[in-house]
Amino acid sequence: MPGLLTAEQVGQIKAAPSPSFDRLFIQLMTVHHAGAVAMADKELRGDGDLRLRVMAHSIRHEQQGEIALMRNVFGLEAVSQAIRNMFADNVDTAPSAAP
Repeated sequence: MPGLLTAEQVGQIKAAPSPSFDRLFIQLMTVHHAGAVAMADKELRGDGDLRLRVMAHSIRHEQQGEIALMRNVFGLEAVSQAIRNMFADNVDTAPSAAP
């Protein structure tokens, strides 16, 4: 599964001291959420059960929205990104400047 954390990454998050935990959490959750978007995209491109494709669209939108929140996107920009997320791939797994 894309975005599944490795044993090493899980160990890093468990051992992270408080001052660096938030930054590592955001970094690893962004990778994890990007994996969920990739899986949802695969379902959307398929021709399987329509209910699952609708669910995949919802997952895709929600996971990209959570990535935006973790990167401190608020207000009009958050709304703008949410609209773009419905139609495009806006997931960027590069580390952000968020806490």
